[in-house]
Amino acid sequence: MKASHNNSKHERPIGETHDGGSPAAPCEQVRRELEEARAEVAHLKRTLHRIEQVARLGYWRASLKANELFWSEVIYDIFGVDPKTFMPSIHAFKAMVHPEDLESIEASMARAQEHGHHDVVHRIIRPDGEIRWVHELADYVPEGDDRILIGTVRDITEQKKLELRLRQLSRTDELTGLFNRRYFMQRLVQELARYRRYDRPTAVVLFDFDHFKRINDTHGHPAGDQVLVSVGNLLREKLRTNDIPARLGGEEFALLLPETDLEEAVGVAEKVRQLVLAQAFTSEEGHCFGASITCGVSAFHGTEETLEAILHRADQNLYEGKRAGRNRVVADERDR
Repeated sequence: MKASHNNSKHERPIGETHDGGSPAAPCEQVRRELEEARAEVAHLKRTLHRIEQVARLGYWRASLKANELFWSEVIYDIFGVDPKTFMPSIHAFKAMVHPEDLESIEASMARAQEHGHHDVVHRIIRPDGEIRWVHELADYVPEGDDRILIGTVRDITEQKKLELRLRQLSRTDELTGLFNRRYFMQRLVQELARYRRYDRPTAVVLFDFDHFKRINDTHGHPAGDQVLVSVGNLLREKLRTNDIPARLGGEEFALLLPETDLEEAVGVAEKVRQLVLAQAFTSEEGHCFGASITCGVSAFHGTEETLEAILHRADQNLYEGKRAGRNRVVADERDR
């Protein structure tokens, strides 16, 4: 009987490869590469989160059909809510939108479903009551029968504050806080157009301080500034909200009085004159002094009325008051 063939030469110990290596080697390499990839992803996530924090920008995904909303971490911070207790949804988001801005958001979302792009700036009201401005940008991505918006939201509150400050500076007088000449003239143009269309009474008062140079020369320019600031505060406190008080320059001021006829405007001017006269001022040296103003009043009249004509009449009335002794109100002669 022949002995069976010995197959030992075709067999290899478990764990040995054709080249004498171990199968554990490529597995270990794959494991290291996977760990390196995970570490890189984690690093990229940290970098993205840091960028979001610096830019005050987060990303989101909304399902319009399911009312589902995903927020990145920074958005929770922008909206002032805790990710552990707050569940984002389109309904919850809209509940935090400023009521005056909700219509524009819904209109933008509707346009996005037609044109594919959502772009809207609006305010939110955080749970602590703080109002902040945000800018949303998103693309509309239909997925089956679902309607998906994928986009970003950026906190632009500081930018809005700067814009508001620049707007205020462009139309207000830095010293008194009243409107400046440029804004006054813009509003005068608007009121004249309204007068021509609806024939609503409107009046203008021009006034300046009597012997203002004497105040500066006697008590110093800080005292003169004190007088100007005081009248600015007085006008903001005592006039109606729709009246337009302005500092035209130096010690010259103007009032634009919508819905006010000549007689009423004279009453306003007289009230301001008396209030200024009742003010008491103190110089840096402790000297007490007072001030007075002279006012010229004119009202719109006739379809041919022009800006130049009404300002000229008010200015002439002002200087007539100066010639007559100051500290008085002079109005259009023809309307008395």
